Amino acid sequence: MNLKRKIQSKAFQQIYRELYMKKIVLLLLTLCIFNASAQDSNAKNYTAGRHYTVIDPAFETDNNEQVIVYEFFGYMCPHCSSFQPYIKPWHEKLPKNVKLVRVPVVFQPGWDVLAKAYYTAETMGIIEKTHQPLFDAIHKQRKNFRTIESLASWFEDNFSVDKEAFLSTANSFMIDSKVRQSNNMMRKMQITSTPTIIINGKYKPNVKALGSIPALLDMATYLSNLEAKSMGL
Repeated sequence: MNLKRKIQSKAFQQIYRELYMKKIVLLLLTLCIFNASAQDSNAKNYTAGRHYTVIDPAFETDNNEQVIVYEFFGYMCPHCSSFQPYIKPWHEKLPKNVKLVRVPVVFQPGWDVLAKAYYTAETMGIIEKTHQPLFDAIHKQRKNFRTIESLASWFEDNFSVDKEAFLSTANSFMIDSKVRQSNNMMRKMQITSTPTIIINGKYKPNVKALGSIPALLDMATYLSNLEAKSMGL
């Protein structure tokens, strides 16, 4: 009898384990279906012409290995300054197949020296150290940079940058070309305000329709993933 009970007990345990595993598999399948449905639902909630603009013709990024997300900004723009605490952590979490490219715009007289300062710092390899502090200097410390010389002095005082090397780079043909190129990109991607995000030269999210900056960045993530998939990345 004891042997019979042991056999029955083992058989029951085996059946129980099999049923338990089947329940786990069914649960995982249900979760996958739910997540897929949620993603489809989110996609359906985005409407071209309302939540984002399709740029036609699309701007060629000349990069087949990454999705390029352009951030058009101006150091003098207060909204761009307020945008930085949101875009920075988003930037830091980007996958390798997505790249953020900042583009300083020149909307008004005087913005050109700040665009030069951006590209000069980028060329000198210090932009990630100086980008936020320059915003803070303008919008928190109320500094007014009217010339490239005053900016060179600021970089020297705050980051120990050689002033002459900074000025030599800022006044070079290379930096002038970068500023002219950014102006050309601004026109081709139909930039009329800042900050503006463009995904892979094709999509311009509408923050007003989306309702908030986090929603804007969620959409940027969604469109970046969509582009990565279409590019086979």
